[in-house]
Amino acid sequence: MQPYPHHSKRKFEILDGAWGFCFLGESVNLNSVNVRKAVYKELMPVPGVFDNTPKYPGVRGTALYRRKVKTAPDSRLKLRIGGLGLWARIYWDGKEIGIDDLPYSGIEFEFNSGKGTDHELVILIDNRLDFKRCPLFSQYYDFYGFGGIYRSVELHQLPKCSIERARITTLDIKTGLVSIDIALSGNTPAKFALNIAFDGGKEEGFCETVKNDHVKIKMKVPKFKLWSPEKPNLHTVTVSTIDDDITERFGIRKVAAEKGQITVNGKVQKLLGYCRHESHMEFGPVQPLPLLFEDLQYLKDLGCNFVRGTHYPQDQRFLDLCDQLGIMVWEESMGWNNKPEHYADKGFFDAQVRQTQLLVHNSFNHPSVIIWGFLNEGNSETASCRKMYSTLFKTIRSKDSSRLVTYASNRGERDLFFEMCDIVSLNTYPGWYARDKEKARPLDEIVPCFDKFIKHIDKRGLKNKPFIISEIGAGAIYGWHDRFRVHWSEEYQADYLGVAVNYAVKTPRVSGISIWHFADARTYTTSYALGRPRAVNDKGTLDEFRRPKMAYDIVKKAFKR
Repeated sequence: MQPYPHHSKRKFEILDGAWGFCFLGESVNLNSVNVRKAVYKELMPVPGVFDNTPKYPGVRGTALYRRKVKTAPDSRLKLRIGGLGLWARIYWDGKEIGIDDLPYSGIEFEFNSGKGTDHELVILIDNRLDFKRCPLFSQYYDFYGFGGIYRSVELHQLPKCSIERARITTLDIKTGLVSIDIALSGNTPAKFALNIAFDGGKEEGFCETVKNDHVKIKMKVPKFKLWSPEKPNLHTVTVSTIDDDITERFGIRKVAAEKGQITVNGKVQKLLGYCRHESHMEFGPVQPLPLLFEDLQYLKDLGCNFVRGTHYPQDQRFLDLCDQLGIMVWEESMGWNNKPEHYADKGFFDAQVRQTQLLVHNSFNHPSVIIWGFLNEGNSETASCRKMYSTLFKTIRSKDSSRLVTYASNRGERDLFFEMCDIVSLNTYPGWYARDKEKARPLDEIVPCFDKFIKHIDKRGLKNKPFIISEIGAGAIYGWHDRFRVHWSEEYQADYLGVAVNYAVKTPRVSGISIWHFADARTYTTSYALGRPRAVNDKGTLDEFRRPKMAYDIVKKAFKR
């Protein structure tokens, strides 16, 4: 399954498959690596991660992935990497062409092929934890940081002036009027001749002035239909020239926060769903297509219309499928419980801005994405962190004013920055991390916790902002049953989610819930795991192999009520 955008005139190659592999070691000095002298005696899959294989389980170190390719001599190339981790340096014929320090982010590099037709692409992967080199991931994060190439790799041969993206913004849902922002690169002319066609129909020609490598055109989509969760109608637009083209898929819809509720095309939507990690015990962060379909079938069967992609940019194929299935998405950049000292670090600050810009750039055309987010459970109770939060809000809103922006806070009433949000979002686990640790089954903590918080935000002047329960959950070890129905049993999780989900469904002030979380996922491999049996976050309604727990039917009944 090839994610959008698509190209038909442009020559490109998907480089997935068996790559040459060379593990350099666990304590390599990156400045001393000579990729020309590397010996590749092994093979590794791409997409794939080496530290989830039988030979290198949990190993942190440096490795080289090599792929031999053919291109036209002296040609303009673009390497597109869907996502990798934790850090990479990319080489073409032994020469460095770029560095990727943004785990999970889709990223591109443009360069010249050089002489000849036979070339060598090498991607150096380093999954060691080094805040200065890779500030976006830290050891204490409650999900495992894998080493490898998570998603597809593509190599494009570009004309002198190429079409990079066509960004479609809905201007009027009544007439189907859209804005098409066409990004160009290379030798861009003063005037750009192009053709535009919707849904494979008749082309219309234009010759437009280029400003800052962009061409902007307003058009009405013929015979348009609105996208909504109930009727996820989609359109395509193809922008073409003599020697290049791009086909983008989009939906016409309007997202808004009105009177404390979330609306799509003016209709109130109660968001019912899950937080979902891209994680599997066999594949790590790699998402085989059957796994994507399996997860989405479970989500639809549960009655979900919403998924929060945690805690990093999601696979574009997953978002394409959510577009088709009418599942609304919260898409967020990477962050997890970061501290004030992180926000004060220039490397971390800049990386947050860069990855958030890429997040919006890569996922802009997905109508399913209705919410942008960032900095999960960050230090939003500390005044010195305001600059980081305000900068990310400004970064997103400068790129896109058509969606809602929020962050998932676990600071409760101490949070200082809710006023910046379009949606107030709260992560909290009353009755799991219980206030009364002497009480068995403290389920009676759940409802008062939310009632108190809602009273607080309304009194604070935030009554017109929608409120989402962005995380709540309880752990359960698959197959463990206990007549006492206590913590870690499937029974307690089922009882717990029954209270939480029914509260969210029945309470008008709650605009949505994303249960933590969809499926169990690997986390700490250090002593941090003392609070995570099996070194797995066991709060999934399904286990790591997608086997439903008792809570599955409880959630399904509540969501489908």
